[in-house]
Amino acid sequence: MKKMSQEKVSRRNYLKIGAGAAVAAVAIGAGGYYAYETTRPKVKPKIRYMGYPFYIPKEAADKWKEERGQEIELTYEDFWVLSQKQLANPKVWDFGGSGRYRPLVDADLCLSFPMSKIPRWMPDKAMPLFTSPEKYFSPEQAERFIRLTWKSKEEVNKTMVAVPLMWNFDTGTYLPEHMPYGPAKGYEADFQFNELFNPEWKGKVGMYDEGFAVITETGNWLDATGQIKITGAISSLDPGTIDKIFDYLLPIAKSGQFRTFWSKYADVVNLLSTRELWVSQSWNPVLFDVRKAGTPAFYINYEHGGSFWYNSHYISKYANPDVIEDVYAVMNWCLELYMQMTYTKQGYPTPMWGHEDVKNAMGAEFYGWFYEGKRTYLPIDEATKEAWGKDHPEFAALDERLQQGLFVPDVYFRQFWTGEAPRSGSPNPKGNIREMGSVEDRAKRCRFFSSPDLPDNNDYYLSKFEQLKAALPV
Repeated sequence: MKKMSQEKVSRRNYLKIGAGAAVAAVAIGAGGYYAYETTRPKVKPKIRYMGYPFYIPKEAADKWKEERGQEIELTYEDFWVLSQKQLANPKVWDFGGSGRYRPLVDADLCLSFPMSKIPRWMPDKAMPLFTSPEKYFSPEQAERFIRLTWKSKEEVNKTMVAVPLMWNFDTGTYLPEHMPYGPAKGYEADFQFNELFNPEWKGKVGMYDEGFAVITETGNWLDATGQIKITGAISSLDPGTIDKIFDYLLPIAKSGQFRTFWSKYADVVNLLSTRELWVSQSWNPVLFDVRKAGTPAFYINYEHGGSFWYNSHYISKYANPDVIEDVYAVMNWCLELYMQMTYTKQGYPTPMWGHEDVKNAMGAEFYGWFYEGKRTYLPIDEATKEAWGKDHPEFAALDERLQQGLFVPDVYFRQFWTGEAPRSGSPNPKGNIREMGSVEDRAKRCRFFSSPDLPDNNDYYLSKFEQLKAALPV
């Protein structure tokens, strides 16, 4: 880690040193002066971070300061505008994280660096999508994917522009009290994206408040079902294709199908928890927070795959040069066990899922549930009593399907965070299983990625999306 250059002691300050120290310094000459100088406590310069709370929560910054004696100055911005704030002034932050940072890469504002600067990043330990995107995506989509982590196609596994720290496949959250999907039918992918447009759920549907996400996910479904033809990257559509998607969505919006286009995390959690929404496009943590509020909920398992995404950390080219080595250390630390435990509690997997310390800390049951599509060792009725028996004993009387919708992994797998010994046993036929199945299953169905991409003509997405929202009934 690079050490801060030492501030030289002025003659005036030097003369203020106690008489004994001064005499000793004179006695041993200049060598004594510099010996004193090198023993002074060194204060590391603070690192300026601009990002989203999920990436570096305040408690993580406190942990870094406690362990390393260095402050991380946190500036949080709303997810949808974060990269715009970073782009507007790249001199006020040293490193950042965002779900939409292509504009920074395109503007050449991200510092590139050898992969060796991040020793935790090992290609053989990485989730395969990061090292072989061409096996999963179209050539156009793979090309866009590569450029957001690596300097170029030729520099894959050599030179990075960003360090992925978490990932998932986004779909949405729905309430099994109102919608006939979930474990009653097993976990096969029987939920198509157009279920959000089913008139039966009119006025109970939530959508993202972002044109890119809404248009891209709708376009993926229309292309997969042969209703339109996308020839390039699904994450960067041409205006003609956007127009077709807009024409499809417009009458649906006019009908009052959508209750809201949400932007604030707390808002969508509240609307689902209070059952004002029955289904919504959402991130995975929304599901778990809805369950923690005591409302049964499931994550959608789309037939045509979820939207693969990942979030990364990157360094501004205008970063304080005195902290760049420290930033490498922080980004590497975010791939180590402590921070990956934080992300896992949010429901997000690590890009470095092959590291043995992750597997050992999780234990076979949690690792199997989280990554391999395996059921828990305890049946759902026992898991329900363990999680809810004290505060909501009535949940034990719910049918099995709704109990599955109340499964809270950070309670059931608490040993990952408390350090208790992992549970022993084997998958139970009535145990809980993660709705979207194994990583392998999800990757096979995935057709595109969204975050951290942003379309080349994002302004056109924005203009059409504003027209769509304006069509909502008053």
